[in-house]
Amino acid sequence: HETLVDLDHAINAMMWQNAGRSGIDQWNFIMSPENGSQDPTGGYVRKWVPELAQLSNKHIHAPWTASQKDLEEAGVKLGETY
Repeated sequence: HETLVDLDHAINAMMWQNAGRSGIDQWNFIMSPENGSQDPTGGYVRKWVPELAQLSNKHIHAPWTASQKDLEEAGVKLGETY
């Protein structure tokens, strides 16, 4: 914590407690890329991971759940192009 530019002991401790779901003010820290809650349209993934751009919204955040047909249509080869 000594290397934090904006060190605040109270906030740092509170944030670690919240992240561990043990603090008094438990925020929703679940930011799983698989559920796409932070990127519902897939726009972020399409911009920064262009290899997946042609996948549907349903599979853009978890391409391994797409059928082989969907992957082929999108030009995605798991383990090769992504």
